[in-house]
Amino acid sequence: MELKERIIEKAGDLFRQYGIKNVSMDEIASSMGISKRTLYENFKDKEDILLSILHLFGNKRKEMLASIFAECNNNVVEVFIKLIEEHENVPECSAKFFEDIQKYYPRASSIMRRHTEISNIYLRNFLQQGIKEGYIREDLNVNVAAFLVEESTYTYIRASYLEKPPFSFDELFYTMMINFVRGIMTTKGIDSIDARLKQKNDN
Repeated sequence: MELKERIIEKAGDLFRQYGIKNVSMDEIASSMGISKRTLYENFKDKEDILLSILHLFGNKRKEMLASIFAECNNNVVEVFIKLIEEHENVPECSAKFFEDIQKYYPRASSIMRRHTEISNIYLRNFLQQGIKEGYIREDLNVNVAAFLVEESTYTYIRASYLEKPPFSFDELFYTMMINFVRGIMTTKGIDSIDARLKQKNDN
């Protein structure tokens, strides 16, 4: 991995854990065992690092979704299951990370909004496909459903304020997604996803 990529990875870990404002360029350099001069030779400032992190995240997300659809042969139920499994590998983010972006980094906030808009279009098309296949209810308002999925991000932010939450973030995501997915599905879809979940748990 090149130095620039390692900086992005390390800074991303620090930003997600402590927020952006609470992490200095000195701390990023020190945590990597490099000089601050070397850091500035690769990035103009902390915002430059943040924007690089978000661009990398967007690209990885596109690659992940393309891979999932190819692996699952566009089967709606299999895609839902795979998305839930993939989330287990996503690092947790502190509320401070999102708050700092909204308050202090308008360019980063704009990038995140674009990511959300693209995801929303992608999700609406996916839901429409599920309706055609008979897995998702025909009466579903796909615009509302897609909006609810995107809004679930704020549930994580609120949960991160809890001092000792009685659940893990994986459990939170799993419960939200399973209830959401079963709620929008037809009997055929529910039977299919329940059977797939049972198979997954048995394994």
